[in-house]
This record gives sequence, C-alpha cells and structure tokens, in this order.
Amino acid sequence: MAERDGEIIARGYDQVADEYEALESAGKPWPRLERVRAFAADLPQGSRVLDIGCGNGVPATQELALKHEVMGVDISEEQIARARSNVPTATFICGDARDVDLPVGAFDAIVALYLIDNFAREVYPAFFRHIKKLLKPNGRVLLSAEPGDDPWQTYTWLGVPMFINTIPTDELVQLLQDAGLSVASNEFESQLEGGRPIEYAWIVAENPG
Repeated sequence: MAERDGEIIARGYDQVADEYEALESAGKPWPRLERVRAFAADLPQGSRVLDIGCGNGVPATQELALKHEVMGVDISEEQIARARSNVPTATFICGDARDVDLPVGAFDAIVALYLIDNFAREVYPAFFRHIKKLLKPNGRVLLSAEPGDDPWQTYTWLGVPMFINTIPTDELVQLLQDAGLSVASNEFESQLEGGRPIEYAWIVAENPG
C-alpha cells in the first residue's frame, strides 16, 4: 500500500465518520460486540489487548477497556479523536496499522475488525507475520473480513474514494496459517449496513508460540 493510498484511506474515513457510524442500525446492531465479548470472555482481567483499525472506539474498544489494558490504532485522525473521547481509559495511536511501532510479544489478544478489506492482498502475508510477532505465546487474534475475490482498487464508498479488497475465505485462512498462526474457528455472519446485508467471515487464530 503506497503512502498516497494510505492518505486516501485516512482522508476517506475522516470525511465519512458520521456516515460510517450511521451504517449500523440501533435496532439491528452488527455482530461485532457479541463477537468481541465471546472472544475476550476468558481473558484474565488486565490483559493487554490491541485493537487495530479501532475506528471511533465504539463498541469494540469500549467493551474491551472495561476489563483490560487496551491500545487502539487507526489511520484516521478523526476516528482517533472520537475514540479518545469515547474511550478515555484506552491508549490510542494514529498511524498505519501495517508498520506502526508497537512492542513485540506484548499483547495477549488482538482484534482487527473490518480492517484488511482496506489492504491490498499482497500485503497480507507480511501483515499477518507482524500480528504474530506482536502476540504473546498462546495469544489470539479476532479478524473479520468480507468474503469475495475483488482485486484491491478504488471504489466510491459513502461518497468518497476508498480502496477496497476482498479475498476468498479459504485463501485468507491459508495465509494466516502460512504466517504461523493456528486458526481455531472460522464462521460467517451477516450484518445490515445501511439496510443492506453484508456477510463477513469471523476468524479466531492463535499464536502457538
């Protein structure tokens, strides 16, 4: 992902912060909160958790910060500003999730929700190896991604240019395994985005250490 591409993604999420938040209906919430709760249910209190692509911090970072030491990372300055306001007990960094400077082997768990759809698939191997390095032995990651086979390209999304990529889920699982992560579960669930159903793969993988 070139630096200019990252700027387009950051500017896009800055500009559509309100519209993106409005995609989720209060009456039919996305499955991410329940997925995050299940993922973190048996984490010891005070675990170190990294939320990559944290957005405005609601609801995932907010939920995790109730019991854990949470760090959020997002490329959008506007989203990070909102996250700091929404979740004052967490720590936030504005930066590119692929190369932001983070402590190796420091995290008990990582969540990366709706993130890699904005990455070119060519960077997946390096990014997954990066995630593995950040995890403690036996640490785990929760990942969501829209299944498909669309090459990384610019789309108009919520009225702004946005780079979007989808990948077949079996290929995604293989890339995680190739990076040294052990896939523990792989499930599919749809959510309504502005009234339109979108299916996502929800993957839990572990660092065997």
